[in-house]
Amino acid sequence: MSNTSQETIATLALLNLIRLLAAELVADDQRHDVERLVQAMDRKLTATPLPRGIDVNDARAGIAHAKELLRPYVKHVRDQAKIARVRGPRPAALRSSKYLQ
Repeated sequence: MSNTSQETIATLALLNLIRLLAAELVADDQRHDVERLVQAMDRKLTATPLPRGIDVNDARAGIAHAKELLRPYVKHVRDQAKIARVRGPRPAALRSSKYLQ
């Protein structure tokens, strides 16, 4: 597998992980906080620590590209939160998860 393929797969895997984590964060009773989550993600992306020697223009372009890549995932999370709000609260038995605890 070439470096480009590996980087593409790594990027897709990380984007999927971000989508899943974001969906979990807005799945429970805090569904209304999806916009707060999106704003926080945007702030954190903008504040990404950069290694020494990175050109400012390259850094800006990289952050803009990351935001562009995240756009469809953020839309998906917004859509999920909207559907969840329409459906109403989840039963208590479904709210907690035994995984990753």
